Amino acid sequence: MKSITLLISIIILFSATLGCGYHVMGKGGEFPEGITSLVIIPLENKTKEPNLTAIFVSALHREFIFRREVEIVTEKKAQASLQGTITSISIRSSAYDHEGRATEYRVTITLDLLLVRQENGAILWRGDGIKGSWDYKASNDVMVNEGNKNSAIHKIAADLAEKIYIMIKERF
Repeated sequence: MKSITLLISIIILFSATLGCGYHVMGKGGEFPEGITSLVIIPLENKTKEPNLTAIFVSALHREFIFRREVEIVTEKKAQASLQGTITSISIRSSAYDHEGRATEYRVTITLDLLLVRQENGAILWRGDGIKGSWDYKASNDVMVNEGNKNSAIHKIAADLAEKIYIMIKERF
């Protein structure tokens, strides 16, 4: 009985040291072509929603600074620039009460981005149609509704900033 227990323990220990076999796809490691400094250019806002550029650029700055792998610098000092467009925002009701009134909305924002080498304009990474969504509670009070929508937009910006960082780093 002791030998079976020992054998099972050894198998479990051996399996644990091998790992699960799951690996994230992509090249990983460093930023494309060894980029160490970056400027984030204000995004073009093709929507009618105000302040999206400031919200998204701020979220991208926070994410890249938090990660500490690429220095955020001025355009003159940068090896590459992250630039692009906020192409769309949609707000649709996603839940209803028993009388058919919206109780929840879903906001979805789409971006197109490029990572461009400053010295020659070469595109190092392209992310087209990057989408993020968030649900928020509807309110009869216009100010509360706008506040809820604004909070959802900030959450989308934070989520997409992280997603964009990972996409660039993994070259997806």
